Amino acid sequence: MALVAALAPNESERLSALRALLVLDSGPEPIFDSIAHMAAQICGTPIALVSLVDEERQWFKAAFGLHGVSQTPRDIAFCAHAILQEAVFEVPDAAQDSRFADNPLVTSDPDIRFYAGAPLVLSGGERVGTLCVIDQQARKLTDLQLQMLHSLAAIASDALAMRRDLIHKSLSVRSDYERALSLSESQYRAIVEDQAELISLAKPDGELTYVNPAYARHFGQLPSDMVGKNLFDFVDPADHGFVHQLLAGVIRTGQSVSSENRMVAADGADRWVAWTNGVQRDMRGDVLLHSVGRDISERKRAEEDLRASQAFLYRTGRAAGVGGWELDLASGTVTWSDETRRIHEVAPDYKPTLDSALFFYPPEARAILEGAVATTMEQGTPWDLELPFVTAAGRNIWVRAIGVAEYAAGKPVRLVGALQDVTERKQLEHTVAAQTATLQLVTEAIPATVAVVGIDLHYRFVNSAFERSCGRTRGQIVGFSVREVLGDTEYERRLPWIQRAFEGESVVFELEYPGLDSPRHVSISYVPLRLGTGALDGFVVVTQDVTQQKSEVSRLRELAQHDPLTGLLNRAGFEQHLEHHLREGGGASLALLYIDLDGFKSVNDQHGHATGDGVLQTFAKRLAQLVRPMDAVARLGGDEFAVVLAGIRELSHAGTVADKVVEAARIPFDVNGIRLHIGASVGVAFGADPATGWADLVERADAKLLSAKAAGKGRYQ
Repeated sequence: MALVAALAPNESERLSALRALLVLDSGPEPIFDSIAHMAAQICGTPIALVSLVDEERQWFKAAFGLHGVSQTPRDIAFCAHAILQEAVFEVPDAAQDSRFADNPLVTSDPDIRFYAGAPLVLSGGERVGTLCVIDQQARKLTDLQLQMLHSLAAIASDALAMRRDLIHKSLSVRSDYERALSLSESQYRAIVEDQAELISLAKPDGELTYVNPAYARHFGQLPSDMVGKNLFDFVDPADHGFVHQLLAGVIRTGQSVSSENRMVAADGADRWVAWTNGVQRDMRGDVLLHSVGRDISERKRAEEDLRASQAFLYRTGRAAGVGGWELDLASGTVTWSDETRRIHEVAPDYKPTLDSALFFYPPEARAILEGAVATTMEQGTPWDLELPFVTAAGRNIWVRAIGVAEYAAGKPVRLVGALQDVTERKQLEHTVAAQTATLQLVTEAIPATVAVVGIDLHYRFVNSAFERSCGRTRGQIVGFSVREVLGDTEYERRLPWIQRAFEGESVVFELEYPGLDSPRHVSISYVPLRLGTGALDGFVVVTQDVTQQKSEVSRLRELAQHDPLTGLLNRAGFEQHLEHHLREGGGASLALLYIDLDGFKSVNDQHGHATGDGVLQTFAKRLAQLVRPMDAVARLGGDEFAVVLAGIRELSHAGTVADKVVEAARIPFDVNGIRLHIGASVGVAFGADPATGWADLVERADAKLLSAKAAGKGRYQ
């Protein structure tokens, strides 16, 4: 049975961190595809995956070389083992490893033999998945490949974290809420000052006995129309209970009470009115309720807007990690927002002073900040600094401190600013710098030339190998256009692939360049680069010299298609030659001579195979001299030969060549001081039909050869 990986000690936290990435089941993204592609290229494997290990499955964010599969069960996943390791988990030969030998991923598609996985580790230490490479052949990675795979996994981890952090931390949180409040209060004061109070008298049961014009206008009626009606008819039903209880208390105690409640205005909308309710007596001494009101609807709305604005400020400040502060220069009073207290890790009721606020900065940082404050006080220029910081809990962090002076009568009266915890970004910058240095080392270590071309078709980066290939320094390449560096001819030659890269396609192509002794071949890859928004930002160019590989392939092909004894085509080369002529439409003008040496067996029997080999080599040379350069001669095995004649118009022309073959075989063979006499029989066939292929031509020539031998040998049919 395949070994099922144990769960990580922090499995619950690991799964929470994985899901917090919000990446599972998301669509492909170029950065992860590029990382997988680069891992496969660096490790020389056909498959590379960015794999995330969920509770019941492993899911592939990027899959290079593995098509049609997006996930596998966790209980058979190699990556479930890899996330338990700190270093790269390598399985050189899964078929020989008792943990994986009967794993269905090994015994069936994709037929894994080799696996290496580097864990994807988040900042909290959670290993959420792997960057892994897979091969169907047993193997081991070199130390450099292991190091580069681990570095690429770190980059993939950072990319996952940056993808999660979509909230851009604002450092310029200066809300307009104070100005909005000031404007709202000004509008409120104008409204209040421009209108008269609402005045009414009512009996204890609420029957109105008097209203002034302002009161009547408020409800869209005339004063005379309102007398006799009940004031509760104009109170919002939701406030009836509260107003009944309040007015009953006023009448019972005779004490004036101020309150606010909603009234139903003439247009049916709720309006807030602030009332002062007291007691008066009429001429008969009966108790009357005396009410004086003022419409405060605008103020209520301003207060609601202010509360919403304050809540918004709190939420955005919390989300962005930005706090506000203020220093009154006259009194020395320091004011902090809630988020500023949270950054300092002090209690909500903590009262800061100027000295205590500066004490959170180490001495060297404090000196820098004090210098910036002095400059601001003298010149009015704001400061924007990133400084080390020690919280009340003793935690070392980095903060961004921003401040500006406010002036009155030409003198500074107040300092205001913002504070943000930028520790994560500083750590990320350090990590990115380290990874950039690693990638720089990688690009310098690999033999290929590497360049980055921007969307404007200007070089942004090149490695030393690229400098050497161009014969220019970086200063003569970076910032210059591709056309300027490559020249017009080479630029136009590569333009079709450049256009495909700008359409978002990864392309690989080969080009040939003339050399002094032989041509040089290079393989060129264009890999598109995209911004976080998905917009294309250029492409990476990787160029490798494949001349040696090409030569080796050509040499192996030559060996595979030629007979080592005679140097003629062998059967494979013979068949490929026929296939080529049929594919090019020349089958109708092909003639085939099928040749068998007569009496050759007795040569081997009487004089040995070395003498027989000499006869075969001599006969091969004679055949080669009989035909044109466009024709082909092959040894099919033993003492069987064939001649392919191209561009033959009539069968008789092939017969003429067959006659010469028979005569060439009759000439005595002098081998190792021995004179030998043999002969040859030839079968001739003419014209190959593409519908039946070259096999029919061979079959007809072979049949004619048998007829020639049956007719007495030493002839052709």
